[in-house]
Amino acid sequence: MKKYMWLLIVLLITGGCGINGDQEENLLPSEMSAEDLPDVPALQDAFTREFIQSSDPVREGFYPFLSKSNSITMDFPEDMVISSKAHNIGPDDRSETITFADVDETKEIFVNYNLHYYKGEPNVESSMNRISKSHDRELEFRDIKTDNNSNLSISEYKPDEQFYTVAVFIWNTDGQIDLNVSLRCNDKLNTKKCLEKINSEKELIIEQIKSINILNKNK
Repeated sequence: MKKYMWLLIVLLITGGCGINGDQEENLLPSEMSAEDLPDVPALQDAFTREFIQSSDPVREGFYPFLSKSNSITMDFPEDMVISSKAHNIGPDDRSETITFADVDETKEIFVNYNLHYYKGEPNVESSMNRISKSHDRELEFRDIKTDNNSNLSISEYKPDEQFYTVAVFIWNTDGQIDLNVSLRCNDKLNTKKCLEKINSEKELIIEQIKSINILNKNK
């Protein structure tokens, strides 16, 4: 009898450990201690990790992101943080503003994202005209293929020697995103080196932008 009681106790203990392990694996980063998370800005910053859906990267250097309005997903860069002061959600989650940027200002290229989401199918031509006006210039957009259900168009220009801008328009029948990505060269870089670094960084940014998707919350 004692033998069977001991076996039952062992099973309960090992089974309980398994349950606890599963529970820990299912925790969101916002429910975990910073000490238990990868040592990257996106997971060490308390506000940013509220958006991150897993401590496991979706690909090297990027984590799964979901906006507070439950409207946007993307691959979020591990070396960036979201500004809590600039973040805003409109009534009934019909809009959201998200600003995120590099935290290391000593980098050769400093990148800043300023994203505005609006619910509802847009008038594409009107929206592109509005974006052009916000940049105070006539923008020529080009379409880029994505692997999700959102359309993507971008326009690029160089306002001065140290800056580069990527104007982004993302949309589908559920909503639209106006995104401005600013690239700024470190003052230590000369004009030639700055342009080389911007061209290299720009391609990585476009790949990241392609991951941004607007969700249909009615499904």
